[in-house]
Amino acid sequence: MPETKTSNSLLRNNVNFPTFSDLPHEYYVDPTYYVKGPYRIVPRQHWCFLGEIVGSYGLFRVLLRVKDKGGQVVTIGLYTDDRGHALTPQIKQGHTVAVLYGEQHGFLDMTVGIRVEEPSIIKIIPCSLEQLLKASDDVAARNSNTQARCCGSCGKEGNTSHNTHLLLCSRCKQMSYCGEACQKQAWVNGHKADCKALVWVQWFAARNWGVFNGHFNF
Repeated sequence: MPETKTSNSLLRNNVNFPTFSDLPHEYYVDPTYYVKGPYRIVPRQHWCFLGEIVGSYGLFRVLLRVKDKGGQVVTIGLYTDDRGHALTPQIKQGHTVAVLYGEQHGFLDMTVGIRVEEPSIIKIIPCSLEQLLKASDDVAARNSNTQARCCGSCGKEGNTSHNTHLLLCSRCKQMSYCGEACQKQAWVNGHKADCKALVWVQWFAARNWGVFNGHFNF
């Protein structure tokens, strides 16, 4: 289990964002994720598997090899109507795959991985898993910090009494800058890549993962 660097970091939560070994099995009712209702078994909360692409193969059907938060490499088989080929242009080693409501599935070759049948529950995020987790840590740290915001480039502190107003990045709404020059410099220095991860952390953070009131979709 990876060390939780920030206790409130959403994507470090191994219940709602489990490693492969912690996913429910397709043939067993895991009480962590399911509850027996009056007529059928229903989810009790939401969860999402995250894995970094380390390879892909398959001509008839797209099969992804991904490494989860714990370092385990598993296969994601795309059993959508188009056999995953719509995702082919987005597949890139080092990018992150997110699968909603993933379960451990036994394939015919006797391996165990994740079977995806609906295109609405899988997304390829254009950043590494490490970048995504770090962005989650940064958002958690920023949310728990009661001090004034600082410019993400020069470090100048925002102060309304001194007429120092910081402007939020229009995409990720997380990083602040005291002016256009600082924003451009930060973009060159690494925010261009970090911004993509922060946008997706915001997508995850905007949802209540602890209570199930209908399925999420990408």
